[in-house]
Amino acid sequence: MTLLMLALACVDPVDTGEPPAAAKGDFDAVAVLEDDIPTVAWVTWETDSPGTSWVEYGPTRDLGRSTVASPTETTEHAVLLAGMSARSTWYWRAVSEVAGERLESRLQELETGVAPRDLPSVTAGSYDARLAQSGYTLTTSLGDPSWVIVFDTDGSPVWWEQAPEESVIAQVRLSPDGTSVLYNVASLNFGIDIGVIRKVRLDGELLSETRTEWGHHDFVGLPEGGYAYIAADIRPWTDAEGFPRHVVGDAIVEVPEGAVDSSGSTTVWSTWDHFAVDVDPAVDNDFYPQGLDWTHSNSLKFEDGAYALSVRKENAFVKIDRASGETLWQIGGVGADWTLTEGRAFVGQHSPELVGDDKFILFDNGDIDIEDAYSEAVEYTLDEAGRTYTRSWAYDYNQRISSYLLGDVERLDNGNTLIAWGSGGTITEVTPSGEMAFQVSLAIGSAIGFTHHIDALGGVTP
Repeated sequence: MTLLMLALACVDPVDTGEPPAAAKGDFDAVAVLEDDIPTVAWVTWETDSPGTSWVEYGPTRDLGRSTVASPTETTEHAVLLAGMSARSTWYWRAVSEVAGERLESRLQELETGVAPRDLPSVTAGSYDARLAQSGYTLTTSLGDPSWVIVFDTDGSPVWWEQAPEESVIAQVRLSPDGTSVLYNVASLNFGIDIGVIRKVRLDGELLSETRTEWGHHDFVGLPEGGYAYIAADIRPWTDAEGFPRHVVGDAIVEVPEGAVDSSGSTTVWSTWDHFAVDVDPAVDNDFYPQGLDWTHSNSLKFEDGAYALSVRKENAFVKIDRASGETLWQIGGVGADWTLTEGRAFVGQHSPELVGDDKFILFDNGDIDIEDAYSEAVEYTLDEAGRTYTRSWAYDYNQRISSYLLGDVERLDNGNTLIAWGSGGTITEVTPSGEMAFQVSLAIGSAIGFTHHIDALGGVTP
């Protein structure tokens, strides 16, 4: 009997023409790439009983990545799959949990499409997995045309969106659920007001468009919904010679999502209420055809009921209480409440941001009118009791870049700092000791706008 069993074990199984059960999967699933963004796919399948759903995927058969599980149970599943590099092979399987049991489709391949030809090309890049924060880099490229781009760690584009004709995109943010991108649009001619915030799902579908009258540079999402944005605040002014002028200050304006005009908007604060007008018509840069460019605020943050605003031409970082519109304090510039005790003062800054309770970081563009000027990312430590601040860290890229416009910094969870070098066309992630962890440089002529690290893209259907 034993010899018979051994003999039978050596006989090849009969080929029925059907794949093994494990290869066939518990259900069939289909992935369909989007035509305009062929690095994004909808994965759909059905289960006999309701369950949650997600997709496991990766550049090898080992997968290694996963979308988040759906929050509700259903029998008809649709998962948005994103974060795949262009023109490459990806592997995936759909997964459902039904009554505590894991069900999955067979492992399949997916060939992504090519990126648009006029997407800004990456001329240099590096990534050190030992040092860098894993994930993606979300940024904007300001050129003609402007783009929203998401880069993988190797500098490959995994998502993109082109700005409307004759317009520019400065700020871009990922929605809290990771399935949509929000970005602002302004005219290349800042004398024309076309300001909107667009919310676009990763499959390219426009979900909402919010009118932001005279909006420029930056916006933030509000906890209860809607947005706050920086708006040009244009008012009449008489100069020292007695000539009537128009001057462009800035205001923080709140607006509900989907607004088509300013009827539901609220102005929280204006530079006209805090700073004294100090602008020389003889040296105006003609940035605004409708008036003299005075304060040129360029970044906005919101946290714990207060706004943090960068007022570039006043070399000032201002904190404003949302509820009252009161200016809580000002760092830098004329009339500052805080005193710099050590280190160089920031000039023409972008993107100041509070880090913890006793620090802030910013992109110091530097005084571009000075020979051999250079830009740098800077950290300052605050002494609340004495209302003083001290320069405690900086990274200047070996004094190689002088960015005359834009610039951004972000402190990452691993302690590194993500830096966008504005007109320098480069993004770097550096460690506290100044080691390069990640770098992407775009072709000459491409300026980098606001830049954010994101952990993941995609999720479940809204």
